[in-house]
Amino acid sequence: MTSHVQMTRVGTAPRHAANGDSGNVKVRQILAAARKVFMKEGYGAASMDAIARQAAVSKATLYAHFGGKDALFAALIVMECRHLSDQIGRGALYAPDIREALLQVAKDFNNLLCSGEGLTMYRIVVAEAPRFPELGRIFYDSGPNVMISRIADILRRATERRLLKLRDPRSAAIQFISLIRGELHLTRVLGLKSASKNSDEYVEASVDLFLAGYGPDKKKRK
Repeated sequence: MTSHVQMTRVGTAPRHAANGDSGNVKVRQILAAARKVFMKEGYGAASMDAIARQAAVSKATLYAHFGGKDALFAALIVMECRHLSDQIGRGALYAPDIREALLQVAKDFNNLLCSGEGLTMYRIVVAEAPRFPELGRIFYDSGPNVMISRIADILRRATERRLLKLRDPRSAAIQFISLIRGELHLTRVLGLKSASKNSDEYVEASVDLFLAGYGPDKKKRK
């Protein structure tokens, strides 16, 4: 039987996540319950029965809002990714000091992706994506792609203010993420202790390296 998520057009979130139904009280109640169950049990072990009990709703109500566990999980991915992405670099768009702005973006990014629930969600999606490729697409479009665009916007505005010299802010955003993430994300995903003695020093060095390549001319910085 083809899953609801697999039937969804590539790059399109389930209808409840896409059209704002997450503002519905009952849907929010279900998503909050699903979040607890998925985070605790993982995708495979989680059941619609457990989610219905956690949400204090009937299974009929649960299925009336979401066609199945995969559709519910996909909606949760969209909600979580939007929440996490919105926290990246909130105060960095108009920060006068570009180095401090980029350090804040780096801190926000690593805090969200390398610890806590952001890391747990990433692990679950990576584990399930081979069986449900559409979950991977929804996750990428709702999470990493939004974060790249958000950071690219920060870099674009800094370029307009002549704090950076960039031709392609999106490519630079991807490079920035790759630099600041380093080994930290991989070691956290694997449940290992980072080999870096001081991750803060690594991030600062990475930001300085980024600025060495894309910062304004030295004469203008003096």
